[in-house]
Amino acid sequence: MSKFVVSARKYRPAAFDEVIGQDHVAKTLKNALIGDKLAHAFLFCGPRGVGKTTCARILAKVINCQNKINGVDPCNECGSCKSFSDNASFNIIELDAASNNSVEAIRTLIEQVRFQPQQGSHKVFIIDEVHMLSTAAFNAFLKTLEEPPPYAIFILATTEKHKILPTILSRCQIFDFKRIQISHIVQQLEHICKAENRSAEPEALQMIAQKADGAMRDALSIYDKIASASGDQITYQDVITQLNILDYDYFFKMTDYLLREDFSQILLTLDDVMKQGFEVDLFIQGMAEHMRNLMVCRHPDTLSILELSEGAMKRYQDQAMICTNSFLLSALNLLNQCDMSLSTATNKRLYAEIALSKICYLNRAIEADLIPQTAATEKKTLVSTDSDENVEQRQEISNTSSVDSHSNEEAPADIPKETQIEKVPTSRIDPTISTGTAHPSVDDTKSVEMKSEESPVETKPSKPIDNTPPVVASAAPSKISNSESISSGGLALSSIDSLMSQVLKEEEAKKQARKAMSIELVDKIWLDYIEANDSPSVKVALKSSFRSLEGRTITVKVGSENGKNIILQEDKLKDELREKLGAEDLILEVIVDKELFPEVEQEKPKTLYSNREKYELMNGKNPLLGELRTRFDLKIDK
Repeated sequence: MSKFVVSARKYRPAAFDEVIGQDHVAKTLKNALIGDKLAHAFLFCGPRGVGKTTCARILAKVINCQNKINGVDPCNECGSCKSFSDNASFNIIELDAASNNSVEAIRTLIEQVRFQPQQGSHKVFIIDEVHMLSTAAFNAFLKTLEEPPPYAIFILATTEKHKILPTILSRCQIFDFKRIQISHIVQQLEHICKAENRSAEPEALQMIAQKADGAMRDALSIYDKIASASGDQITYQDVITQLNILDYDYFFKMTDYLLREDFSQILLTLDDVMKQGFEVDLFIQGMAEHMRNLMVCRHPDTLSILELSEGAMKRYQDQAMICTNSFLLSALNLLNQCDMSLSTATNKRLYAEIALSKICYLNRAIEADLIPQTAATEKKTLVSTDSDENVEQRQEISNTSSVDSHSNEEAPADIPKETQIEKVPTSRIDPTISTGTAHPSVDDTKSVEMKSEESPVETKPSKPIDNTPPVVASAAPSKISNSESISSGGLALSSIDSLMSQVLKEEEAKKQARKAMSIELVDKIWLDYIEANDSPSVKVALKSSFRSLEGRTITVKVGSENGKNIILQEDKLKDELREKLGAEDLILEVIVDKELFPEVEQEKPKTLYSNREKYELMNGKNPLLGELRTRFDLKIDK
């Protein structure tokens, strides 16, 4: 029979210093051992595969060790340590609460607690998956857990702390175990590869750690699977093949195609992904994760959030530099909407292609929305930057145009009055133009003056150059890549600046509206709403009211509960008041005041009468009723 032992058991930590990612727990337990201040009950809780049962076994082993190393590590040589290693210790008892969750199992455990340890100083009871115990079993365990014998120690382990009774939690020292970081898992995998004389690519171990989801046991299980398939060399390709993972190269290529607006390659890439057997849902989720990583990479302070290999991090940084925040945010929004709608879509592929097509032409849509357009018939664009060098460049170009327009000897007769000049990147402009030279040479002028159908600049020789920032417009889709716009200074009005200015304008409008708040304005909005409303009951309720304004609160007094309920149900009225008054925190308070509306007939409370009381009331209104009862000798029912 094979003697193979899985890595999760073979490399299980034997001391607290070997436990990965749980330094806070190991430090506390070691200090308790050194100071001889161990509690009688512990609760280890946290996700799966993070070391709860391992720490419980190490603690149990150290407690009974006869020759502790530094007071915190087992010697692995005494009789207690050897019996524990051979699973033959009578002082360390493990109970699986998932299969022993009844009261009878707890009674058996309590009987075992009564016997003192045969070897060592303590009897340690490790109860795994303790949340599986029934309520009756928990209650039967309470008294023993609270006041055990001095030689008994209980260590409870669970992945679902919220399912344990509060009475149990109050009797234990609780240790919360954390998910293990990807970097720590990679380090442990590298150590295991070195111990087994196996080489592995950093990207391969990084992918295994990511798929482990913070659980060391899961990472080792995946590692054993990959090692069986790959042999002595673990490659990234082996990992994505065995785990059926979509290679992130597809996401990098797809993003490049989206930025270049290469729609044909986008469709071919998606088709290639589907031919490999991957679902559209998985690809859309991967693209959303890729866009999120690109956004994180755009700022140096957030790079630590991503736990990637050096090669992958470099690729993300390079691609993030050619993307704008507006593009990434809009793409994330579209991908998120697509992901939420794919579950109900009949044709998922078509749905994904529509979403990718929107992202493909996203830059054009952003420019069309945020950059003001000039007259469509003229199709002229004024382009500028904020640098002093470009201001001097425009001044020189204007001077040159003026000279050419007034020179009748050199210029042909058919030269138009308006010279159209294309904006040239800074790297292509001759230094003599940008150094403030009063009159550039003819060759320099020719290198700058060009006709362009896409972004012409209109320069009138009769007017001086205005130094105020020009308006940026786009009559045709820009074909300048994001990297070029970043390197050359970009457009004068960026998408973010436009959004910020729009927000500031809206806030200023709201402030002005709040300053103009008055009861007269409230009454005007109120009456306009009454005229626009078609419901007679709503009109009557709104007309029959008194209004007052105090701060951000509008108090409305009505004469009946019915009128109050009608006004409170008019959400459209509240929204209209908040919008026109510019106060999002406006409060509409409706109060019933019967004294202000005496003409309103109030509802009288109903009273329950007995048969005798009913007869007396009816007899008081009509005395002939009493005479009728006497004549026929009628009796009143009780």
